[in-house]
Amino acid sequence: MGFRFQKRISILPGLRINLSKTGASASIGPRGADLNIGRGGITTNAGLPGTGLSYRSRLGTHGSWLGVALLVGALAFWAGRHAGNTAAPPAAMAPTAAAGTASAKPPAPHAPRAEKAALAPGPVYVHRGRSVLRDAPKSSGESVKREAKGARITLIELQDGGWAKVSDGPLTGYMRASVLGMAPP
Repeated sequence: MGFRFQKRISILPGLRINLSKTGASASIGPRGADLNIGRGGITTNAGLPGTGLSYRSRLGTHGSWLGVALLVGALAFWAGRHAGNTAAPPAAMAPTAAAGTASAKPPAPHAPRAEKAALAPGPVYVHRGRSVLRDAPKSSGESVKREAKGARITLIELQDGGWAKVSDGPLTGYMRASVLGMAPP
């Protein structure tokens, strides 16, 4: 069995640098529907998540139009699913009572939703299956455990940036507060 090395570094959402023993490349687009630019040229990749089915095509070769069409379709599907998850636009300029001047204060990027603001320390439930319990309050934190939908865990405290410090038996870590609720799902 040969030695392999592969590392993906996320630069921005949808933009990754890929490192391997044969060199580096860049991927643009969500996982399962991306365009890869590397030493071997430009490659389109499109797949159906969870099925194991995918299609890969080098641009400039016979049949590459199918890869481009699948990539465009997958990107449109991804954009449609994530269109409602964008942050609200900043509030309009509003006069302040004290100074009588206008101020524009955009909402915090990860402000908890109104219904999630009611979370209080104590027992809470996971509302999204396979939610990740991490060792640090950031998306790049190491995964400690994946929680099932409906799992009962203990909320210790809410953190800045939309994270919650929780414990599941002997394990303590951080989860997105948006996946937690006071009542079972």
